[in-house]
Amino acid sequence: MKIEVIVTTLSEAIQAEQLGADRLELIADMEKGGITPSFGTIRNVVEHVSVPVHVMIRPHTRSFHFNEDDVETMLADIGLCRELGVDGIVFGALTQDGAIDERILGEVIKHKGEMTLTFHRAFDASRDVFESIDVLNDFPEVDLLLTSGGANTALEGIETLERLKEQAEMTILPGAGITTETLPTLKARLGVDMVHVGNGVRTDGQFDESKFKQLRG
Repeated sequence: MKIEVIVTTLSEAIQAEQLGADRLELIADMEKGGITPSFGTIRNVVEHVSVPVHVMIRPHTRSFHFNEDDVETMLADIGLCRELGVDGIVFGALTQDGAIDERILGEVIKHKGEMTLTFHRAFDASRDVFESIDVLNDFPEVDLLLTSGGANTALEGIETLERLKEQAEMTILPGAGITTETLPTLKARLGVDMVHVGNGVRTDGQFDESKFKQLRG
């Protein structure tokens, strides 16, 4: 089983790679769900690790609805990521009534260049995940969908995840609350080869080598 690991600093990125992470999601403010990290953090992580680095593009944690100033900021951050050689970006946006914001998604796609695009768990906050997956299916540039099936954890949302996996035209990346205890069920029922983990490889906020080993199998 491959794992994408949330990291917030250069030190965490280096350590996660050493412990066996297959891909990194680089963010700031993990406790509130993540925002775009600093330019310096992005640059240093890209320079010091060899595994793929996917960077969160989110200017604030107030909601997943963004105004024009937010969009300008996000597009500028995407441009910086592209220049720095980032492998992928992690993004999501909703309209005020909870639908996928197709206009902003289209702008992001125009600016992302060759970077991989993950639509993040804004999806889980959308008004109808099955309506939302149909919308995202219309955007072949969306490579990955990070989702818990609309639930608090991937295990709680497993039945929805099974349905989404059948419906999705992009790769489903299960995330939220994945631990060494819940992974076997998720792996068996979903048949995925990679999961997204944050606290699942940490003990008291610090990376735990034994949890890395257990998750990777």
